[in-house]
Amino acid sequence: MGCALIAKHFRSFAWRPESAFINAATQAYTNRIKASRQRGVHKIESSIGRAQSSSARGRLGRSFAGGQAVNSRADRAPEEVKPMEIEIKIRLPDRAAYDKVAAALEQGRTASYAQANYFFDGPNRELNSRRVVLRLRTYNGDEKATITLKGKQILENGIGRASEVEEGVDSTAAPRYLAEPTSMLQELPLIKTTAEKFGLESLVSLGGFRNQRVCYTWEGHVLELDETAFDHGTLYEIECETNHPEILRDRLESFLSSLGVSYSYSQTSKFANFINKTLL
Repeated sequence: MGCALIAKHFRSFAWRPESAFINAATQAYTNRIKASRQRGVHKIESSIGRAQSSSARGRLGRSFAGGQAVNSRADRAPEEVKPMEIEIKIRLPDRAAYDKVAAALEQGRTASYAQANYFFDGPNRELNSRRVVLRLRTYNGDEKATITLKGKQILENGIGRASEVEEGVDSTAAPRYLAEPTSMLQELPLIKTTAEKFGLESLVSLGGFRNQRVCYTWEGHVLELDETAFDHGTLYEIECETNHPEILRDRLESFLSSLGVSYSYSQTSKFANFINKTLL
């Protein structure tokens, strides 16, 4: 599918409730618990509840599900289910601003990941029509891989909220999933459950983009400094997950102002920028 057609494909949908996505995520989590107990693993370290749906705000482009990972954080377990991810998303204007922020944070640097992000949908927009994004992400080549399902994202005033579920997958299988996307339906319980819920019989690739992510500790938080390379340009962004977004956003703004670094609020997700060929 050509990029122009893909962009039209994703801009043309109508809003639908994401309860089906939450139900699918819940079912996938339940299946993993059962499988773990059958293997004698009784300690389940995460739980899932039903997320409350949020009304859409702002222009249509801001409601795309995003390209950010829930488990790429340096302080995350390899598998996690979260009904709602809340994070700060601040755009930096150029490489010079990126370098200035990186230098100021250098003493707190903890990790660096070369991420490759690939996206998939059904041939009849089975996921897109429900505002769900399916992403396969690899880290530093074959060091690690994750599969993620993201629901509708609300992005306003630099704060993004989105339902999502993510789990680790065999990194050596990632090349095969790229060549044969439908194999994920048979091999990955999360995707299999989603397919059954949404009537998904096959998967097609939408393409992807690369992102260099560097993680830093800062005032008790993990800041992620991203350099995202699309075919149509490069974006620089700060992301940080938090349960107190307004407070952290204001602190980050003060920090950037103290460095003399200009900034703006991210207007849409990495995925939406990829699909629409924008740099917002």
